[in-house]
Amino acid sequence: MLNKIFLSGVALLLAGCAAEQAPIPAQFAGADYQLSDKDAKQWVALGKRAESCIYPNLTRIQQEHFAKEDSYIYSQYVFFYPLEDVIGSDAVKIIEADQQSMDYATYQFKKFKQSDELPKLDELTTAQCNTLRIKAREDLAVVKGQRISAMVEDTNTTGGTSNANKVGTEDNKFFFDIIKWGSALLL
Repeated sequence: MLNKIFLSGVALLLAGCAAEQAPIPAQFAGADYQLSDKDAKQWVALGKRAESCIYPNLTRIQQEHFAKEDSYIYSQYVFFYPLEDVIGSDAVKIIEADQQSMDYATYQFKKFKQSDELPKLDELTTAQCNTLRIKAREDLAVVKGQRISAMVEDTNTTGGTSNANKVGTEDNKFFFDIIKWGSALLL
């Protein structure tokens, strides 16, 4: 009798745990990686937070007319980077390598995109948001073929300002006066 109660309790517990995950549609049953509902909700919440920070005034029409470079950056910052934060880079590589897994992840994203059941996340601070925007702009510039150095350029290595590098600029008007007077004397 005690065994039957114990087995019934275990069966109910397993059934309760299984109820949290919605059944996977048949077309995605053979996917190499099946994204859980919990992970998908977290992913959507992180993606929405990144989108509201990087693209605060984005309309559907603007998004539909993105250039291919803009679409790439949007997909990286709103889809792939948040997904990587949730499940890790190895799992994202598995999803990217398997079309069924990619289709299922897209299905999960669309399923929870308008959901009210998303986890509540802390808003990004203004500094964090600005950093994210700058990174996205720099990545967009690189994708568009503009060269951006990844190294920090040290403009003040000697500790003081040097006018030696600014000889022919407006910062040193005396230089231009000497040239003007010298050329007048030679003529």
